[in-house]
Amino acid sequence: MLHLTKLALLCLIGAWTLSGIDAAESQVSPEAEAGWQSDVEGLRHFTGLRCPDVIGAYYRIKVMEGDGSSLAGCIYTGRDGITAVLRMHLQGSGRREAVSFSRSYKAAGFESILLSGPAETGISFKTGTRDNATQCETFWHFAGAKADFTLWMAYTLPTQEIDIGPAIASFTEALARQN
Repeated sequence: MLHLTKLALLCLIGAWTLSGIDAAESQVSPEAEAGWQSDVEGLRHFTGLRCPDVIGAYYRIKVMEGDGSSLAGCIYTGRDGITAVLRMHLQGSGRREAVSFSRSYKAAGFESILLSGPAETGISFKTGTRDNATQCETFWHFAGAKADFTLWMAYTLPTQEIDIGPAIASFTEALARQN
């Protein structure tokens, strides 16, 4: 019986040691597990979406794997905390994503607003106020040759108004290089 107990103990120690080695060697970064690979300027998802480290004045801070509505995406941040989320969708589904965005924000009680300038082409909502500033979120959708794309931005008016035009130009230029 003593011999069997020692054998069981040695097996447990061996399994524990081997599992520790295997786990350390087989760990995969969350990006790689979600289908992201290093690219010359940043990351590339297996679906083809390229997310550069930098787009205009915006820095990539997170990559997202696909979900029920998007194939992949990246989150960017810019001056004074402007946030942008760039996503890739199946071709022909961008308009449906825009309608879904609009319905969801209306159902949540946010006020739909019409803006001028670059935000005029998107769907915008007032999501809050602080002091004399209005917090806004705008959603744009773009039809590409092989996929559709969406861009969502959160920013504050009037302080960040001048940043929206250059942001849209930088993101649309990055998307044009994808097609």
